[in-house]
Formats: sequence, C-alpha cells, structure tokens
Amino acid sequence: MNLENTCEIDVHALVLRAIEKASISDEAIAEACGFSSTAAVMCIKKGDMKIPLTKLSSIGKAIGLDGAHLLRLALKENHPGLLEQIEEMLGTMLISEAEKKLIESYRYITRDSDAAPVVIDRAAVLAIVTN
Repeated sequence: MNLENTCEIDVHALVLRAIEKASISDEAIAEACGFSSTAAVMCIKKGDMKIPLTKLSSIGKAIGLDGAHLLRLALKENHPGLLEQIEEMLGTMLISEAEKKLIESYRYITRDSDAAPVVIDRAAVLAIVTN
C-alpha cells in the first residue's frame, strides 16, 4: 500500500500547544532538556530556534508528547527524505507509542491473521478486512 507521505503538522506549533496545555515552566523544560538556562527554551518558543533533534525526546516527556512522533515530524519537516533513508537502512519504521497500540489492536482484532487494512477515507475511516 502506498499512502501519500506528507507532513501536515508543524512541530513548533504542536510543541507550543503542548507546553501551554501542560502548564510547565520554562525552567522545568530547560532542566528536562539539559539546557543550562531558559534562554534556549525562550528562543524555541519564539520560533528563533528549532528544537535540537537530540532534545526532542526530553522535551516530549516534559510536555506529554511522544518523542518518536516528534522526531519523525521534525525529520520530515526539516530534513525531507532523511527519515526514509534511516528507516531503509535500519529496516524498520520509527513509530510512536500510539502507533504501537494501533498495531497491537490490529493484531488482536485480526487474531494475527495478516488481514489487509483498507483506507477508505484518510481523514475518517480505516477498515480492517478479515477473511
């Protein structure tokens, strides 16, 4: 199955919304990320600095987002094609915890029968067809 591979989520906006929702201080984020001060956090929040790839997991944990999801989005947004190269070289996909749960549910529903999923409408429906 070849689904269109586009990045429709802005990492900066997603992180800002999560920071707001988590009601976490700049100091707490700086500490979680290992920054020596809040200056980097303030630059990230203003959009003057991108979140370093090496800090995505830390900031994700601090604000309640999945680090793998953030990494995948950041790579697609800032380094088009790199994620696909990494996945090809490693022979596996970078997936989030939510995607792992979806796969586990799929396996449970299909009783490990390798049934084919069918995307009927990308925005609304995913069907699992079993024999």
